[in-house]
Amino acid sequence: MVASILASLNAIGMLNFYGYSFFSYFGFIIAAIFILCYVINQRGYHLLAKSIVLLIFNFAVINISSTQGEGSGSVLLYFPLMSLYFLLLEWKELRWIFFWCLVSVIGFLLLELSDYQILKFGDFEKPEPKLVFLFNLCLTLLGQFIVMFVFIKVTGELESNMQTKTDELRRTLHHLVDEKEKAEKAAQSRSLFLSSMSHEMRTPLHSILGYTNLILEEDVSPEQREILSLIEFSSRNLLVLINDILEFNKLEAGKISIDHLPFDFPLLLQKIHSSLKLQADEKNLEFHLELSEAIPRQLKGDPSKLTQILFNLLSNAIKFTEKGVISFKIEVKKRWESFICLEFSIADTGIGIPKEQHDLIFEQFTQADASISRKFGGTGLGLSITKKILDLFQSQIHLESEPGKGSKFTFQLNFPVVDTETNLWEEVETKEVILPNIQKPILVVDDNEMNLRLVSQFFKKWKFPFLVAKSGESAYEIAKAEDLSLILMDLQMPGWDGFYTTQKIKETKPEVPVLALTADVNEDALQKVKDSGFLDIIYKPFQPKEFQNILLQYLTK
Repeated sequence: MVASILASLNAIGMLNFYGYSFFSYFGFIIAAIFILCYVINQRGYHLLAKSIVLLIFNFAVINISSTQGEGSGSVLLYFPLMSLYFLLLEWKELRWIFFWCLVSVIGFLLLELSDYQILKFGDFEKPEPKLVFLFNLCLTLLGQFIVMFVFIKVTGELESNMQTKTDELRRTLHHLVDEKEKAEKAAQSRSLFLSSMSHEMRTPLHSILGYTNLILEEDVSPEQREILSLIEFSSRNLLVLINDILEFNKLEAGKISIDHLPFDFPLLLQKIHSSLKLQADEKNLEFHLELSEAIPRQLKGDPSKLTQILFNLLSNAIKFTEKGVISFKIEVKKRWESFICLEFSIADTGIGIPKEQHDLIFEQFTQADASISRKFGGTGLGLSITKKILDLFQSQIHLESEPGKGSKFTFQLNFPVVDTETNLWEEVETKEVILPNIQKPILVVDDNEMNLRLVSQFFKKWKFPFLVAKSGESAYEIAKAEDLSLILMDLQMPGWDGFYTTQKIKETKPEVPVLALTADVNEDALQKVKDSGFLDIIYKPFQPKEFQNILLQYLTK
């Protein structure tokens, strides 16, 4: 706009110097073109607007030089014009700077070759040089004043806008901080709620499953055994749902870490297959395990996470298959000197999944069809949890499925090889455990009467001597007075909790092993157990055999 004003003033001056002619009126045309450039620039065509401006200035230099004749200083006029190229065009538009410099050189050569007769609108008498100089000087000063005024105005507006934006940003930042604190409190409340609910729900389940297992080991009628088996099955399904929700909460909170432990790979796979084969047999399904003999026995990894992945996928395969075959296959995909890549595939002949639902089923709380949840049950978290755990291993799960033709899930995992010499393996024979003759009693500490009675029943059956305490204070007094072989300590108790009680007992009897026996599976509780002097942790509800095996590790030392 400043250029348009200056061009208009220049046209008025030319009217005064040269009279009414096309040359004089041409300044108004230039002013209109500058307004057009402004509109084009506002529309976003910045380079085109700059190019038109530079074309006008080139034209003006050639025209002025042609009108004034040789010696009018076209070279001197081109120097500031070349500086304008660098001001209007950015460095990233360097090729356009070279282009306009080339235009200037060509324009100057054309002037020289034409003896300053190119683009000349006519022969005009030269006015007094001093008068023209003073007019151009005043016009330049006026232009500088207008530019300075516009610059000051724009700067003030920018500072005002910046202050406004800064205030808005500060308010937004405070709002985000408040929202972040609220979200953190909500997440903490959710975690505490889930931890508390898990403890409250797992405690009665512990009693239900424990007493059911005790009765199942007795001589009962077939009808009673069937009813008890249904109770156990339903209870374990409820436990799976609780575990899924808790596991998902841990994954969402980023509280899951990967262990790197040596483990017997074939033995682990055999256990998984054996534990799920009963479910497959109940539905008259064939359940095949195919393990490549090229897989080493000892690998290094996270057996618990691997078990969780495979249990989720295999349980789903069994759940959604009414008849046919479940195929569980592990083969070597690639082998390095100390690493091995294994491909796991779980295929079934179940209901299948439509292609458009393949991505959706890995979302949380989602199943391919709402009717599936009503028919087969479940939270819809199993595959979501599986995918999130595989993400921790930097692996992806792939699905091939068609409705009515079954599904096939595949994924790959890398494992460091511990024993590179032993490649072939045989099924490990299970031997009957001979219970040792325990002389010193085991102290069981729990404020829940049902839990105490349940553990007592197992110890009576195994002929382990034991004592019970219903509070931390009484446990401490018993530990001081008795020679104990082991202490099973509940964590959440009124008064002295399990952590404080253990700390007090360790002050007087540091040699007595203390194991945590809890229904709290929260990751924070697990870390606190590790840091508080406990040798191990047993989660309620437990499997009697696993419970016995853990106890024997410490009772036979």
